[in-house]
Formats: sequence, structure tokens, C-alpha cells
Amino acid sequence: MNFRGLFLSGLVLLTTSFDLQAKIYSSPILTEAHNLLVNQPERTLTITQSYLEQRRLSQPQDPSRVHLSGETDHSTRTPLNTINALQLQAQALSLLQRPEQAISVIKKAEKKALDNKLMFNVFESRILLAKFYWVNLSNSATALKMLNTLSTDMKHAQPIKVTRQLQELKYQSLMLRALIESSIGKDEAAEKLFIKAKGYLVAFDDKDEIINYQLTLGQHYLRHDHYDMALDRLLSGYWLAVENDDQPQIARANYELAQLFEERHVFDKALEHATQAGEFFERYKRTQQLARTLTLIASIYEQQGRYNLALVHYFNALDQENQLKHDVRSANLRLNIARVYLHLYNYPKTEQYIVQARNLALQSGNENIVAESQILQGQLELEKGELDDAITSLQAA
Repeated sequence: MNFRGLFLSGLVLLTTSFDLQAKIYSSPILTEAHNLLVNQPERTLTITQSYLEQRRLSQPQDPSRVHLSGETDHSTRTPLNTINALQLQAQALSLLQRPEQAISVIKKAEKKALDNKLMFNVFESRILLAKFYWVNLSNSATALKMLNTLSTDMKHAQPIKVTRQLQELKYQSLMLRALIESSIGKDEAAEKLFIKAKGYLVAFDDKDEIINYQLTLGQHYLRHDHYDMALDRLLSGYWLAVENDDQPQIARANYELAQLFEERHVFDKALEHATQAGEFFERYKRTQQLARTLTLIASIYEQQGRYNLALVHYFNALDQENQLKHDVRSANLRLNIARVYLHLYNYPKTEQYIVQARNLALQSGNENIVAESQILQGQLELEKGELDDAITSLQAA
């Protein structure tokens, strides 16, 4: 059984920060919202909503002062900080799996930046928009098209005065493009983009982003079965995160190392890293990451023949996915549960979860899961000695 496809897509959720520390918020409120974004996006959303609702937009007499971000009057917000708040709000909505709202909010940020001729923030917002289309909507074609247009617009737009800001934009765009190319199987194209991005990164001297780069490159190598290179990059990122006491990045590194060791059938190491990642995601209520980690742990137990432990973790993962109301992942988990019950010769439960998985797959129009459910149905019928029914089910699959 190939479990790999269930988990590689989950890496997307853990690998798209590009949040260079060079961006400094003059408002302490927005700094707090930024610091809470990864671990508590709900709090970021609450803080930014309150900030935007309770403060009126300032209208500076001097148009050149629109670029200033300081706010001595706590009843007002500058255009720049308004854009920053909207960007943080959109990212929080994306992390909370509310893509339509995230897209709507980031478009407001882009418009506000255009109205105030803040081109860095315009392009920054467009990168985030492309990211939402890829991460939340799995629309790599639209995201790449947006990044192509962005690259052209950056060449023809009025020059951004701060060289470092321009380098940041190019770095962010290259990294996102590299991730997308990697995810759609364009190994060599992605590698060239990663190398090009590194040329900008060396000038930033940013520890957090160096960790992100190492882990992202490790994920790329893992996706394309370059295991030795993947292990080297992931361990490098892991130890840098430990040295920097960066708990979210440590959790991410643990998750990705667990996947690598699971693929190489080093199950004790895979369980060790997956358990540590799961503890972090549970502590900070990161439901989707926790669900994927629990699924990974369950698959390891299943491959070890520890079926009761596998069931416990599959059911725990299903509880998390049910909260997220994601029919495809819930259907996949039900197929996993059915398969484990088949190993345990519990045919009624196997049948029950096959039917549930198939119904969910039909509702969501996922033909792959429908076919997999038919294959498992055929295997069940073979086990029960129902040869004619088994042939019919397998032919249907």
C-alpha cells in the first residue's frame, strides 16, 4: 500500500511563510497580530478586525506622508498600517481555511496600496493572492499566471526606492514559484528557482527565513525522492530552528522528517518525529496540521501491523477533519479505517466505512476515491469468498 499521496499535499500548509523579519510594524497592535499569526490565527483575525473597526483612516495633509507608518494618535490608522492590517487578516483567514474571505480581503489591501501609490505593498499583496490560490484552492495554474504577470508588472512599474524591498519581493515570488513548480512535478525548474532565490536570501541575514529555506528545499527533495539531500536539508533546518528556539519551525521540521523516515521504513524515528510535531499542533489547536500528523502516525502503525493503534489514530484524525468539513480527506480516512478493519477481519465495519467513503466521494465528485472504494470492496468480497461480486466490484473500479 502506498501511503505517500495522503501526506505530501499536507506539506503545503507548513512551507509558505516567506515572512522576512525586515518587515517591521510601527504599531504594537499589528506587531502582536503578526507574532500570533502562525500559532493563533484566530487571535490575529480578532486583533486586526478590532484595529480596522475602532480606528478611522487618517488623511494626511501632505501626500508624501502617506508612506509614514507611525501612529501617535490611537484613534486613527495610517494608510500603510491599514494595508498591513488587511494583509495580516487575509493570511489569518487563509490559515483558518476561509479562502474566499482571504481573497476578498487581500484584494482590498491591494486596492488601498494602489490608491496610495505604495507599490511594494501592491506587489506584496499580489504574491499573497497567488499564494492563497495555490495553498487554499490548489489552483497552481492561476497562481503561476499571477506570478508571471507580477514579474512583468514589477519590471515596468515605477521603481521601488528601497533596494532591499525589491529584493524581498523577488525572493518571495521566486520561492512561491519554486514551490508550485515542485508540486506539479517540474523538478529541474523548481531547483533552478530555489538556487536563484538563495542569491537574494544571503543578503538578508535573517535566521527565520534561512530555516524556512532549508526546510522548503528539504521538502522539495523529499517530494522528488532525493532522500539523502532531503535529510541533509531537513536536519539542517531542524537544528537551526532548535538553536533559534523557533517552535513552529521545529514542529514543521519534525513533521517533514517523520514523512521522510516513514517513506524509508525507519518507523521508530518516524514515530518519534511525528509525535513531537503532533504535540505542538495539538497544543496550539492547529486542526488541519494535527489531522495530517495523526494520519501519518496511524499509517505507520498500520504498516507495522499494529492495527488497534492505527485505528485509534485514524479515528482521532477523522474527528479533526470532521471539524474542518473537508469531504475528500474525510473520505480518504474512512477508506483507511475500512482497510484496517479488513486486516482485523471485521467485515461489517469494513463494509460500513467503505460505503461512507464512497458516499462522501460521490458528493464531492472525487472519482479516484470512488474507484479506490470499489477496489477495497472487491478485496472484502474476495476475503468473504464472494468471487462473482468481487469480480464485478473490481471491474467497476
